[in-house]
Parts: sequence; C-alpha cells; structure tokens
Amino acid sequence: MSENEWEDAECLDSHKGGCAGEVLLRPSLTGTGLAIARCDAHWQARLEWQEEHVKVYPDSSTPPDWFDPAAAGERWDDEY
Repeated sequence: MSENEWEDAECLDSHKGGCAGEVLLRPSLTGTGLAIARCDAHWQARLEWQEEHVKVYPDSSTPPDWFDPAAAGERWDDEY
C-alpha cells in the first residue's frame, strides 16, 4: 500500500465512536511490528489502557498469583 493510500485510512476504533484528531499509522503495542491506523483520541486511550495493563501484568513471562492452569486447562506461556 502506498503512503497516499494511508491518507484515507480509517481509525481501527471508529466503530466505538469518539474519533478525534488526525488518523495516523501508530506502532502496535503488542509487539507484532504492524502499524495500526488510529486517530489521536483512540491512540491516547490505547496508551492509557497499555499503562494500566503493565501495572497489572508487569512481567508477562510470570503469571499473576490468581492464575490457575487447572481452572481451564490453559498455560501462561506458549512453551510446551
């Protein structure tokens, strides 16, 4: 996709309403390396959500105390 095609990109969160500001390609905060189109308002909201997430899960490699692998037969890590 050329740079000009991104000028008409729609905010990923536009279905939620409340879009405001410029829609730009923003870095994925999940580590995928993908660029995600978000408006200024939804980008700020995503940054705030990420900040709260890091407070709850500061080290993603270590499960929180409440995690019980027997509860649903799930693992915290992807290693088998």
